[in-house]
Amino acid sequence: MAAPVPASQQAVGLDSGGEGGTRHLSTTLFVRMWAAAHVIHLAGATDSRLDTPWNIVTFGTALIAVWSPRGRWLAVMAGAQVLDLVVEMPYSPDHWILAGAVNVAILLTLAWRRSCSLPAVAAAFPAARWILLIAYSAAALSKYNVTFLDPLRSCAGAIADTASFGLTRESGLGPAFVMATIAFETLIPILLMIRRTRRHGVRVAMVFHFILSASPGFAVVDFTAALYALFLLFLADEDVAAIVDRLARVTSRSAIVRDVRRAPWLAMALAFLALGFLGYASVRVSSAILFVASEVYLIAFLAAALLTWRTTRSAQALGRPLAVQVFVLLVVVVWAAMPYIGVRTSGVFTMFSGLRTEGASPNHVFMPSLQVSDWASDLVIIKRSNDPRVQAATGETIGLPVMGIRRLATENPALVVEGTLNGAPVTFGPGAGQIQLQPLTRWEDKLLLYRPVAVGTPRFCTMS
Repeated sequence: MAAPVPASQQAVGLDSGGEGGTRHLSTTLFVRMWAAAHVIHLAGATDSRLDTPWNIVTFGTALIAVWSPRGRWLAVMAGAQVLDLVVEMPYSPDHWILAGAVNVAILLTLAWRRSCSLPAVAAAFPAARWILLIAYSAAALSKYNVTFLDPLRSCAGAIADTASFGLTRESGLGPAFVMATIAFETLIPILLMIRRTRRHGVRVAMVFHFILSASPGFAVVDFTAALYALFLLFLADEDVAAIVDRLARVTSRSAIVRDVRRAPWLAMALAFLALGFLGYASVRVSSAILFVASEVYLIAFLAAALLTWRTTRSAQALGRPLAVQVFVLLVVVVWAAMPYIGVRTSGVFTMFSGLRTEGASPNHVFMPSLQVSDWASDLVIIKRSNDPRVQAATGETIGLPVMGIRRLATENPALVVEGTLNGAPVTFGPGAGQIQLQPLTRWEDKLLLYRPVAVGTPRFCTMS
């Protein structure tokens, strides 16, 4: 008689098509969680209104990978996600760029190994860990600027105000929000780097990011779902098995889970239609379904991780990246450095930081602003514009590099912007006596993206 399948293996599908055995438990769980993060992101980013071949293929194969966590489905999903990322550039958010970097590492590893097996997937994990450490450290580093450290202007207070629906606005807790954010974001990569504190760092990181995702007023569940999948890569197999066993005790008693297992393809079809296309009927309903489902998912993994905190004392090594993965790591380092060299200031792991490297007065406390060109240094203080979006923003004193105005002019050839550049009045536009702007080239359009920045001391928080 065959030996019974452990609950942890049943929970991640090793009893129903998963490759390998218990030694691949961590890999199987990662494939499922990574695929789930892609589903959550695309459903949220499109308001459940998928509209391109790339996001439809990514979404569909991600759903299949959630149920059947095999390397080949992961490879198709990763390839489609990278294509989706390239197509939507330059406006891709930070975590989708992070996902793209990890997916490129996975694809290169599978190609290098000439296999889509779970051991080949696991060979990409050292690179995935280092990519996360680089990106997370860059995000933490960007917070060390005078704007974020000012409670009146910091994104920390603005986010708390939004997430609490205004309840924290007059609480006087602005300095506490700033210091807590700085402390956690600085501490987390350090804990993950040190072997003895690694498993503790995972739990601390999961708690911190769940708090950021708990409110429907400021729901970044897609970012948190991606981070959860990557955080668990820092746990030893014994730790992962304990978490999955804890989850299995709950899911084994769930009638919903039993029904899904009886008819998985029907469940996937319904999820594909509801999460992928329900927004065409009602964005409010689709958003509510996604938020509730995402919160249940995040709470389940957070609770399981916390309840198993003291179960094992094993430590997961970071691992040494393969030669084929080093190129990806170097690209991520250069990408994270872009705001400091003036190449790009949005989608470069500086989310919600208020970092300013544009113009002659950068605001970072200790990082230099080494401009490799005048792309970011030529900062225009905007006074007026015939573009309603730009004119609406002039309620605050904002600046935008000339390259950013060129992007607006590429989208709207009739654009007129009045302001000052290096203290001198300037008017950009297509008319006589105005400075005419050249449309962006193909590579400039895909790579160079500059956000508006606050000038002076207004309260102004940029998302990226």
